[in-house]
Amino acid sequence: MLDDFREWLSDNLRYILLGLAILAALLIIFFVVRFAAGAFSSEDKDTDKKTEQTQDSENADSQEKEEEQETDENALLKNAYPEVNDLIESFYTAWGQKDVAKMKELTDSFSATDEAKVTNASYIEGYENIQVYTKNGLDDSSYVVFVVYDLKFQNISTPAPGLAQLYVIKEESGNYKIHNNNEDAEIQECIEKTRQEEDVIALTEQIQKAFDEAVASDEALKTFEEELGASANTASMADNGSMLTAKEDCNVRADANTSSEILGRLTAGQQVKKIDNSTDNWIKVEYNGAEAYIYGDLLQ
Repeated sequence: MLDDFREWLSDNLRYILLGLAILAALLIIFFVVRFAAGAFSSEDKDTDKKTEQTQDSENADSQEKEEEQETDENALLKNAYPEVNDLIESFYTAWGQKDVAKMKELTDSFSATDEAKVTNASYIEGYENIQVYTKNGLDDSSYVVFVVYDLKFQNISTPAPGLAQLYVIKEESGNYKIHNNNEDAEIQECIEKTRQEEDVIALTEQIQKAFDEAVASDEALKTFEEELGASANTASMADNGSMLTAKEDCNVRADANTSSEILGRLTAGQQVKKIDNSTDNWIKVEYNGAEAYIYGDLLQ
């Protein structure tokens, strides 16, 4: 039996070895193909990853360029529109001259309170070195305006650098006017957004620095600014029933506006009894035994 197996193995050994060789060759081919497929797959993934990273980088660069372009398109421009410059210069010249009629012509609204603020600010001598900076408003015919000026006070040699913000619109007549309605929510939102932009912040910091330097260089200006700030709200903060003093000669009126009847006048230093705070910074007082009104900035 054993001899028969040996004889069979001897006769068929070459076939067995050939089969094993074929099997080994198939296994080698299988693993080579598997390895190659894995390598190509890995390479494809790396390529896809690099492509995706490149696309992300390109998208980020594109977005950054768009943001920069958008910012550049609405950059802060200096004295760019002659008609707007003329409007602003005329407005501040009229303010310095207390020309309320002219200021009303240059604005779309001008309240009695606005008028009182102008006429009662007798300490203002005028506005000098006016520069007009603009940014686009809500449409092509409106602008957010930043006015840089030197404010000259009476009897003080050094002017105080200042910065004001306005909104200018173009009317159907083609004339530009200052929009003077603070209750317009859409415009106020536009102004607030513009105020937060980098070039506006830089301008604000520049003027603040110039103001600080001016105050530091002139003791009279420093003292005036301190007194102005300290006395600005003393009348409104005073207790009802307390005595207030007129800072300068002023009118006593029948109602809380500048168009109401003038009941009389107080001279600088004269005292009057406070009854209560009224609207728009007016103070209700007792005058000759009756209720009357005086603008708050004129009392302390």
